[in-house]
Amino acid sequence: MSNHKFLRYGIAAAVMFLTLFAWGVYFVPMGRYLSVAFPGDSNITGFAYGAGPLAAMISALIAGWLADKAISARRLFFVLAVVGGVLLWLVPSGKTSSAFSGLLFCHALCYFAALPLLNAIVLRTLGSDSQYFPWFRSSGTIGWIASGYAIGIAANAMGVADVATNAVIFKMGAVAFVAAGVLALFLAAEDSEQDSAKSDDPTPSVFVLLADAKFMVFLVFSFLFCIPLSLYFTYANAFIASRGVANPEAIMTIGQYSEIVFLLLLPFAFNYLTAKRALLVGMACWALRYAIFAKSGNTEWMLITGIALHGLCYDFFFVTGMQYADRRAPAGLRNLAQSAVSWVTLGLGLWAGNMIAPLLDSRFIDRTKPGVLVFKDEFWLYPSIFAAVLLVIFAMFYKDDTRLSDKANG
Repeated sequence: MSNHKFLRYGIAAAVMFLTLFAWGVYFVPMGRYLSVAFPGDSNITGFAYGAGPLAAMISALIAGWLADKAISARRLFFVLAVVGGVLLWLVPSGKTSSAFSGLLFCHALCYFAALPLLNAIVLRTLGSDSQYFPWFRSSGTIGWIASGYAIGIAANAMGVADVATNAVIFKMGAVAFVAAGVLALFLAAEDSEQDSAKSDDPTPSVFVLLADAKFMVFLVFSFLFCIPLSLYFTYANAFIASRGVANPEAIMTIGQYSEIVFLLLLPFAFNYLTAKRALLVGMACWALRYAIFAKSGNTEWMLITGIALHGLCYDFFFVTGMQYADRRAPAGLRNLAQSAVSWVTLGLGLWAGNMIAPLLDSRFIDRTKPGVLVFKDEFWLYPSIFAAVLLVIFAMFYKDDTRLSDKANG
């Protein structure tokens, strides 16, 4: 590997690290911040954590289209990172719930437009080495984990017991996001891809993407599958705590470490699995994880096993989906393809799941004891069955033998 190529790959990993760091450093502790900044406000927490899926549905597709038609993805990522970073810095200056929520939502519009562009930028930077995209995506997971340690370091430096209730969590995220945008400018330009696209079709239409039946079916299943998936992100921490597990936040980090391990292994799995089979592995593990939660009782090793499956669940479904979208999309529409995947998963799918979640919550979570949640088995059993049904339908009727270990197109 040439020194120039090694440098570009290092920058790509750094941008991934900083972008996910910028999200995790405020997103994880924000609930505690809101409880102090807006005591007694029962609505702001739900909106704050729902801002991301809603923003992804609004801005992701627009950004993808602009990156394919008007401005290079890396330059657009830079603009979104700088504007989004400034907005995140200003978020804690919102002294009313409406001002705070408005600034956070505007930041989310920038962040969730930039996130799929980052996937496309890194894939373009890797070129024929795109099989190893999971290795670079793992640096984002490391960034998320590092954000938790950064909160502790900031607390020690500031001499406070709990920095999560301090506006510095948003400012750390803002600085990291702007830094990611600046570094992205030094990644490989997409000139070769754009020239290739112009030689065949000067203005590839979005209808080319919509006419790809396999890609559209993939998007539909991605949306449907993210409906039950949203329950994990919303309720898993509370569920683990309700079963009497000590230090549930520390136990949850097992999922992130598992994610790193399987991201490192995923390129080797692509040598043996088609994209469809890799997606099926991810789907099967989500169904299995929820079944384990449903039958775990207070058995700690079963609960930990469910958490540890996160690497298989997330990597084989989400990361494989990112690479599959890049492979299916024609040159000139790959940024839009990444944005479409983000729109149906992080946007529409998680939003739909959060809309359905209250139905399960009201029926299968006992909230009668103050400060204590009691989860019935059915809370996890129903989404497990739903995921298993989708798995069977996808396995039987989806026909695609695309292999992600092949050299990248273009």
